[in-house]
Amino acid sequence: MPGMDETSLRRLLDSALAGRPPMGPVVRNALRAGRKLRRRRRIQGAAGGAAAVAIIAVTIPATIGMLGHTPQPAAGHRPAGLAGAPKFFAGVAEKPPQLPPKTVVNIYRSATGRVVGSIRPPKPYHDFTAVSRLGGDRSFVAAAITAFSQTACTSHLFRFSIDGQGHPSGLTPLSVPQVTTGQVAELVSSADGKKLAFTVSGCATGQAVGVINLATRQTTTWVVPHHGHQPVSFGSLSLTEDGSRLGFVVGSPAGPDGLTNAYVLPTDSPSGPLMRHATKVLHVPTGVFRVVLSNNGSQVYVETQSASRGGAVVLSQYSTTTGQRVRVLGQLSPGGRVLTIFSVTVDAAGKHLLAYSDAHRLKAVNLTTGHQASITAAQIPYLDAAYNTAAW
Repeated sequence: MPGMDETSLRRLLDSALAGRPPMGPVVRNALRAGRKLRRRRRIQGAAGGAAAVAIIAVTIPATIGMLGHTPQPAAGHRPAGLAGAPKFFAGVAEKPPQLPPKTVVNIYRSATGRVVGSIRPPKPYHDFTAVSRLGGDRSFVAAAITAFSQTACTSHLFRFSIDGQGHPSGLTPLSVPQVTTGQVAELVSSADGKKLAFTVSGCATGQAVGVINLATRQTTTWVVPHHGHQPVSFGSLSLTEDGSRLGFVVGSPAGPDGLTNAYVLPTDSPSGPLMRHATKVLHVPTGVFRVVLSNNGSQVYVETQSASRGGAVVLSQYSTTTGQRVRVLGQLSPGGRVLTIFSVTVDAAGKHLLAYSDAHRLKAVNLTTGHQASITAAQIPYLDAAYNTAAW
């Protein structure tokens, strides 16, 4: 749009796509055209209705893992990585060169970015849309879809594991009730592997956030606020180690393109409006792009901008008790007219963070020292408009 800087465009796009399924019509077009945030996007019509996704319950064999190819690292790439970080991470990526695009879960070697294995959805499922570790760094859960429909409102979750070489296997349905309130677009688990949080959109409840207690198989759902008929930006979920608190970002209900800030919600809160029992844990004048709770919930790691116009994208640590910044961990991307915002995921130990966008270059961050290491990924672990499509 003429007269809008990149920051404004990004915020408007995030607002327009808030809560939309990551493989909806807008995103499918983006996948075909290429995912370049550094190129100004056409956002006219982006707020049009995005399709919900049907997941049909079927009988599935007990083990359905399928491995893919292992492309070589980019020419001239040197192995990187952080000492002590998980050896592998998972990411949802497009499976080239198919049209319409199909997605798989790739397993990447953290030190090199090389794809060491991949796993695709079992039939009749067509795509994976999100992935999360499930407790430790060798078990994962992923959301799969079958077909796009404005009336279908069920999503299905699968679990799988990787061995010491990163090879995935054992893809089986997760033993929990299906998510019947819309397409799952974001998944995170508690470090103890007992709770799973997700975002959904497109059906009776509109945009919503939910938590599944894997022991009791109970699901609690909270409805995201709206500004008139338009949803506000929301997402960037994280859980404390025991799953007792849920962190997230949400925009101001006063306007669809307002700044987002960080909130915490006790997961034993009853179903209802998302903000009824949520507490704002900090206020950043430039807004919060992404947020991750520490395992004990006393700290929060925040991706934000150092200045409202042209500021660098930085990662900082804040206290959830005082709301004050404890320290700046480092810069994720420089400032200027082009703004690169990263999605983030942390390991089960809560000591390492992986930042990624729609480029092949990723950043691994030691949350204790602030040390960073760059990784060149063979395939991009990112779907446009999704808050998280990778898991460490």
